[in-house]
Amino acid sequence: MDVLQAMVDGMSAQWSKERAETQMTLGKFISALSEMPQDAPIDVGCDLDSYRGYYSDLAIEPPQEDAPKPTVADVLAMCREAMGQVFRGYKGGDYMMGANTPLWIAEYGCCGRKLMSVNPDGTLITAEDD
Repeated sequence: MDVLQAMVDGMSAQWSKERAETQMTLGKFISALSEMPQDAPIDVGCDLDSYRGYYSDLAIEPPQEDAPKPTVADVLAMCREAMGQVFRGYKGGDYMMGANTPLWIAEYGCCGRKLMSVNPDGTLITAEDD
């Protein structure tokens, strides 16, 4: 690995850590979902992808208008399965997702909103990227 790539990787890791301190991460989302009624609907879609804005982050697709909302149990299983898995970045690269991976609500290939928290009724609180 050349020195320039090592510098870029280090900066990327630091920025990811900073994002993880200010928004929901995969680990925090799993914890929140674990405490909710498992048969309740939740306001997300059923797919996880590497986030277009920061490939090392994870995006959950928003719910489709004509599709039923998944249950908390379904989303929890999907998120648990993503732990330790490698996702392909939008324009390449492989990124392992873990407990400290920041989460976004976004369609595949699109930038979206950062996930801040999940309400007990399954609705989400999101925010614009800084």
